[in-house]
Parts: sequence; C-alpha cells; structure tokens
Amino acid sequence: FAVNVPASVFRQHARSPARLAEALAQAGVKAGDEAVVFSDAGLTPDAALAYLLLERAGQKKVSVFADSLDRWAELGFEVERPAPAAAAAGPATAPAATSATYAAKPRGEAFVLDAASTRGVYSKVYVASGRATPANVPDGKVVQVPFSDLVTAGGAPKPAKDLWTAISKAGVPRYAEVVLFADDPAEAAANYFLFKLMGFPDVKVWWR
Repeated sequence: FAVNVPASVFRQHARSPARLAEALAQAGVKAGDEAVVFSDAGLTPDAALAYLLLERAGQKKVSVFADSLDRWAELGFEVERPAPAAAAAGPATAPAATSATYAAKPRGEAFVLDAASTRGVYSKVYVASGRATPANVPDGKVVQVPFSDLVTAGGAPKPAKDLWTAISKAGVPRYAEVVLFADDPAEAAANYFLFKLMGFPDVKVWWR
C-alpha cells in the first residue's frame, strides 16, 4: 500500500506535529503502522526529513528504503509504474488512499529549535551536515561531516567501516550529544538517519 506525501508537506508542517498528523491522516497513513519512506534515489535529504518528522510525530515504526526503485526492480521485486497518459483509459488498479485517523503521540527529543537549551548526558558536539559549512556556526565544538560523504552515488549508506572512519576522523567522539545542523535542515536529517544507524545514543537535529 503506497501513498504519496510530497516532501513539501513535511517541510510545510515541520514545526507543527498536529498539522502534519492531519496531512498524514488525509493521505491514509496510520500512526500504528510501519511507514517505509522511499524516493527514487535512496537516502535523499527529503526522504530523511520525512523519516525524522514521522518519528517525531509518533509513528510506531519508520524505515527508509535506501536503494532506488530501479535497483529494487533489478533484484526481481515487483514495482508498479503508472500507465502512460495516453494508455490510461481504464480505472487505476492501485488501491486508493483512504483517510485515516492519525493518533499522533509527538516525540520532540530529536528535533530542537534552540540547541543551546539542550542538556545531554555527554559533551555536546555540533555537526555541520550540509555540503557547505553554514555562514553562522554556534559557539562550542563544531565539526563538519557532510551527509553526502556518507552515502554512495546511488543514495545508499556506505559500509559501516567507512562511516566510522569518516565520522571519527572529523572529530566526533563515540559518546556525545550530537547536534546536527545545516542551512537546509533536510541535510541534517540525512545525517540524523546515518548517525542513528551507527548507534550514536544521543542525536538531535537543530531546526534553525
């Protein structure tokens, strides 16, 4: 059962879990289901932002399909593609989305508007996560780990040993309060997924 919730919807309602819950309900998404986020290019910033905001909204389980749909088809799995406009004479065969009640239970610990206000168990490290370092950086320890250095050209996470090498080389300790930021928060969300994948215990995205 696939539904389309554009990245623009997540961006528009990023600061309001209640509004996002309304939009998800209209699309037929239920909070008690597993939501698998996919794009046509693996772990993109927009896919990662959807992951972060679904998790924040209280989705029971959220996953990201980290390969392209072309790769999915190459592996022999079924892919349904829309018929060309000229050939689409009959009714659609895909099930139509029906509105649902999205029982949101917002979790805000991984999404912060004021990074200076957080108090983790470990020392705080700010990680610039975009392709370019933002012009304004916070006071404190700041390192740069562009999310694009941690994924393959196809959008899949690189092998764990390569991720550890890149993250540790940048100066991020294994135990830290990791606060991710970027000019585009979706790029920070991509690193959120990757740092969580690698088992970092305290990871946050700073929505600036």
